[in-house]
Amino acid sequence: MAKSVALAKAILGDEAVQQRSFILAHGSSTPQNRVTESLIYDRIASIFNIKNWPVVAPKAFIGHTIGPVSGDQVAMALGVFAHNIMPGITTIDKVADDVYDERLNIALEHWQCPEMDVAFINSKGFGGNNATATLFSPKVTVDMLVKRYGDDAMVKYQNKLVQVEAMQQSYQAKADLGQFDIIYKFGDGLIDDSLIDISQDAIDMPTFKHVIELPKINPFADMV
Repeated sequence: MAKSVALAKAILGDEAVQQRSFILAHGSSTPQNRVTESLIYDRIASIFNIKNWPVVAPKAFIGHTIGPVSGDQVAMALGVFAHNIMPGITTIDKVADDVYDERLNIALEHWQCPEMDVAFINSKGFGGNNATATLFSPKVTVDMLVKRYGDDAMVKYQNKLVQVEAMQQSYQAKADLGQFDIIYKFGDGLIDDSLIDISQDAIDMPTFKHVIELPKINPFADMV
């Protein structure tokens, strides 16, 4: 978490981190995890002089989706960037007394936030695992791309983007009405198991340009 915050500070500066960043928390409500996770956030906030740091948690609304949970966090972050609405943790009556929140803003209601620059996507585990991704807002990202590639390149990009945005708006309009187009279609694009050729040397997969070579050399020959 500290490395992610320090990276954002190094790229965007103190003000962006202190005033325009927020946390997508792992958000487990168990007595042990809420204490240790909030302690990490509160200590990092103190170190980087962050006050009233917004903390939100998708799990409060959708539960724990195991593998895709980080994708859920990214989706919520993109929503915050797009609409300037910070989701409150509306599924609790109060923040537990043992949560470290002196420098955190754990709101119980949704609230209108200023334009945000950075989201920290956090995954906190009981085994001491703590991984955090630094996610910049679309505006910050575009500004960085303009500086690197120039206005002309971005104009070409924007022209190509028109069709994509039109498709997005069309999908959004249908989704708002509950009309979802199911993308996943069972059975499409599957590889026939009988066509997979496996030997001790390689695996040859249909549609794969190259075979997958299997290890034949002992990488620890000096040890065994």
